[in-house]
Amino acid sequence: MLDFLLFLVVLAPAPLLAITVLAVRLRDVVRRGGVRGLAARTRAALRDGARRPVWTALIAVVAGAAALTFGLERLYLATVENGPRWGVDLVLVTMVLGMLAAVACGALAALAAATVARGRGFGAGAVAGLLALLAIAAGAAAAHLPLHAAYLAEPAGFPVVANLGEGDLLIPFVVFFVVLVWALPWPVLGAAHGARTPAESSPHPARDLWQLLLDLATADLPADRSAWGAALRAELAAIDPPAERRRFALGGVWAALRSGRARGAWAQAAAVAVVVAGGSFAASRWSLAHDRGGILSFWVTAPSALLAVVALATAWRFRSFGAGLRAGALSGLAALVAIIAVGIPESLVWAQRQAGYLSTGDAVPPTWQSAVLDVVRVDFLLIMGVFWLVGTAGGAALGTALRRQPARAADGR
Repeated sequence: MLDFLLFLVVLAPAPLLAITVLAVRLRDVVRRGGVRGLAARTRAALRDGARRPVWTALIAVVAGAAALTFGLERLYLATVENGPRWGVDLVLVTMVLGMLAAVACGALAALAAATVARGRGFGAGAVAGLLALLAIAAGAAAAHLPLHAAYLAEPAGFPVVANLGEGDLLIPFVVFFVVLVWALPWPVLGAAHGARTPAESSPHPARDLWQLLLDLATADLPADRSAWGAALRAELAAIDPPAERRRFALGGVWAALRSGRARGAWAQAAAVAVVVAGGSFAASRWSLAHDRGGILSFWVTAPSALLAVVALATAWRFRSFGAGLRAGALSGLAALVAIIAVGIPESLVWAQRQAGYLSTGDAVPPTWQSAVLDVVRVDFLLIMGVFWLVGTAGGAALGTALRRQPARAADGR
């Protein structure tokens, strides 16, 4: 049941929304120009999405991804054997960091798509964003595959980690490529956002990077802050010295990101905390009574669904993706406090009854300190954070889209 809830509420919204956006765009193009028009627009999108400076940036992305993967893999191999001494499952931590990296790649691809769509239209932006993801995958694979082949050929020359099966040492990096599928919808959503920024009827290239950042940060403000965002953009346009433009733009971006907390966000956070606390207690006692293991799956799934709903409702109400993210982040902090507040006393109950650790239900804690520290393990917190982030971003994107009419760019691409 929890797995289905995770898929339905957390993982499904972004792909479904991306498919809907693509379907609406394709329908509009076909209505205007027929099948021939669709073919022409597709060729234009492929051409504009890959021409300079996009292809030069893609080369840099490939090189950067390869270098970063190479360095991270060597660091992982140099430290993975020390995990038990440090009290951390480094394999699990690395796996979760790989999942987080896939989420970050989705965000970067969305930014790239929005940047290109800002001047060249939706189609070119979507192509550029997807090419950015492909470049990341290609660069990471170029660095990982030789190491993986060497490991399969001579595993004795690599570190040995307890609790890992044969051939599983490099599984965290394999997981990254699998989870990178999560990022596929975000170039489409980023392109849709960039094509309407700041005016969907007249997309045009940004003057420089600082104008682009300020445009993207202020274009999705709630209605009562939109005039302030427009004033920031107008003031930046009047500034010529590069250093002053940079300082003003970065200050404006920071102010836009941290301002405009949605009304009622604290009430939503309090409600989430109460629900998560009550659910954690109920899940703990039910699992304890039925000998069903720990409640880590509840910690991951239930708050993810709640945060998705909070972000969706807030983004729909204020027509702002950023407002949804901020409300979700505040509710996420409240959920974390609730989990820790309930988890610490419950972990002591589990330890006293010799039922194992509260999180996974395996092994019996040797001391009460071990039982308590298990609630705030870094790897578990990272797992929760990744899924909570995915749920919040998907809910915010869906809520924003539901409140808006599909964008119709003048060039139709």
